[in-house]
Amino acid sequence: MSRATSRARTLEQLCMAKEVVISTGSGGVGKTTTAAAIGAVAAANLDVKVLVLTVDPARRLASALGLERFGNTEVEVPAEAFTDAGVEPEGELWVAMLDTKASWDELIGLHAPDAETRDAILANPLYQNITGKFVQSHDYVAMERLYEIHASGRYDLIVVDTPPRATPWTSSTHPRGWPTSSLRGCCAG
Repeated sequence: MSRATSRARTLEQLCMAKEVVISTGSGGVGKTTTAAAIGAVAAANLDVKVLVLTVDPARRLASALGLERFGNTEVEVPAEAFTDAGVEPEGELWVAMLDTKASWDELIGLHAPDAETRDAILANPLYQNITGKFVQSHDYVAMERLYEIHASGRYDLIVVDTPPRATPWTSSTHPRGWPTSSLRGCCAG
């Protein structure tokens, strides 16, 4: 079996292996639609828990899934969204959209040794400037958030919708090199 053949996976195989699928590419090629479709098909046809996570600030995933809105915390797409379309879902579809500031604040809360230190960091003007304006902070915290969600084991499949970029979002922006080490061979672009 060739290397390319051995890497081909069905949705069922991806879910059983608790894989991550990353939808990347230039603008207007259907990344969001593809991510939403993969998540919806998996949740409709398999008894699995799927998360579609958008790290694209454009907020198109909600409309692609027919939802009003959602945020940094994962929320379940109501089963009625499937049944209204004539589908009885076998699994669960969850969605979330990266909120850069909230994700940074949660990361600080997770690693600060106490509430006083956490509050001092969160109030620091340099911290606020870096997390709010530094271009790469979005990419970094997106990788951190994806790492946290994947490591939790809460989902059978995670589908990531990315923003259009000249440089691939899948580049190693995480200090642990997670995307290029832990995910090598399981990410589809």
